Amino acid sequence: MAEFKNLHFPNNARGQAEKVQALTAHSREGWRVVGETITQGNFKGNDACCLSLSGMACCGPFGAPLGLTAGHSEGTINVTLTRD
Repeated sequence: MAEFKNLHFPNNARGQAEKVQALTAHSREGWRVVGETITQGNFKGNDACCLSLSGMACCGPFGAPLGLTAGHSEGTINVTLTRD
């Protein structure tokens, strides 16, 4: 009977390095990748900065570009493994 395992990593440089290390270790144990889903991060809050054709950014309440004031969350890398 096949076993399945899901691994989750942050979608950034550190998470991608962790994924490579984890997959190397799991492959030595007979695991193989059957699926991978990568999600992008999201802006925290309702509005994100958008640029106009003139290159001017939308501005926040203190005149700062919203792109600089808005935070964002990292996406995730989800890997599904199986072995017999």
